[in-house]
Amino acid sequence: MDSDLKKILAELPIKPPRSRLEPYREFIEELRSRGRTYRDIAEILAEKCALQVTASGVHDFVRTRARAKGRSVGRGTRLNPLPDSNPVAAETSPVPASSKEGQRKIAALKARNTVVEPSPPAFEYDPDQPLRLKR
Repeated sequence: MDSDLKKILAELPIKPPRSRLEPYREFIEELRSRGRTYRDIAEILAEKCALQVTASGVHDFVRTRARAKGRSVGRGTRLNPLPDSNPVAAETSPVPASSKEGQRKIAALKARNTVVEPSPPAFEYDPDQPLRLKR
């Protein structure tokens, strides 16, 4: 990059966050990790923090922050996991013992040949004639 452009970038001030929920980010993450719904969080913010926000606004805020970090967010998922969280629990697989049989069935379904017969066209195009539906 050109040195003039780098100088311009260095002189620009850092843009403040646009969301009024940003100061409550960790609080919202903690509430989500405790199983609170977006509606619950919006009500708590209104009652305790005097911040009027909709449930969909909280949802959009959480989703945007998760997308920026490259992670998906679901119920009980944290954007910034605590360092004292149990890593062993995350490593255990909830896959049942018969997963090999299930995997074998899936592989067999994927390997089979399926013939898809094209459906007949709904109409035929002749530039000299008007369109007519087939019966």
